[in-house]
Formats: sequence, structure tokens, C-alpha cells
Amino acid sequence: MKRSLIHIIFEAAVVKRLQRTGWQILGGHSEGVGEHSFMTAVIAYFLCKLKGANTETVLTMAIFHDFHEARTGEIDKLAKFYITRHEDRANTDIFSGVDPELLRTLEVYEEKKTLEARIVYEANILAFLVELKLLTERGHTHTQEWFDSNVKRLRLKESKELAEQIRSTDSQEWWMSIRKTLDEQFLRE
Repeated sequence: MKRSLIHIIFEAAVVKRLQRTGWQILGGHSEGVGEHSFMTAVIAYFLCKLKGANTETVLTMAIFHDFHEARTGEIDKLAKFYITRHEDRANTDIFSGVDPELLRTLEVYEEKKTLEARIVYEANILAFLVELKLLTERGHTHTQEWFDSNVKRLRLKESKELAEQIRSTDSQEWWMSIRKTLDEQFLRE
């Protein structure tokens, strides 16, 4: 086994711990890059099924789309206005000796020209919208503007529909159907 594979695994631990910086601008929230990548992968999986795209490609892109941030740092949109980062060079340095196929998949993602790349890009945005919705429900006053401007970045019909469902659905609704059963069970204890 190549030692470089073990290095990538330890680098993944960095990605898992790395915090997203854009929340500093909005204030009062934190999210790890690994947490964000997980949400992106979950959303991308279901968008992939809706669109009939290649599941393996979509999930690979979703899991690794921000992996370069272990080396480049996580930079929010405002900072990107002033800073140039070399994501492609970081990905090449990380993956070229271990998994050239993964490196090519990430290059395709960065081009945003295939259906699979578009799905992951939009799942990335939808994962951000989920976090904004949670903050909105907690009473944060500036999230709506961020939500609205990011919805405009979506192109896929299914992504736009999901965004509107995120906006209009109470985040706690998913478990409300069993609430009565839970309440009855608690009373018996």
C-alpha cells in the first residue's frame, strides 16, 4: 500500500475539522467543511436519482468537491473577490500519484459542463440553503437575503423546486408524524 494513500486519509481528517469561513460574515454560526460535504452528497444523491445521472460520479464529486481546502483553506465568496486560490494545483498535488481518475473527475466538476457536475454544484448550493433555513427559523435577520440570492444560482428545475420546499417547510416537520406516539410512550415511562 502506498504511503500517499495514508497521507490522504489524514488529510481527510483536516477537511473534517476545517471550518467554513462565510458564516463569520453572517455571524453566530459554524459548520465544518466535512459536514457541508456530507449534506452536499446526500442532496446530490437524490438529485442524481431525479435526473437519471451517474450515481458513482455524482457521489465521488460531492464527497471530494472541497477536499482541496485542506491545503488552500476555506475561503468565502467575499474573500474570493480579493484572493486567488489554486484549487486545481492542490487537487493535482493531493491525488495525481494516488488516484488520477479521481483527479480527472474533480477537473470535470470544476468545469461544470456535465449533468453530474451541475448536480453536485447545485447540491452544494442547496446544502447552504438548508443551513440558512435553520438560521432563519432561529430568528436570524439577515439570512433571507442570502437565501434569495443563492436560489438565483440554481438552473435545474429539480433544484429550484427543492429550494422552494426548503424555504416553505418547517425543519422539524420530518418527525412530527410520530410525535403523538413519542408523547404517549413518554407518559408510560
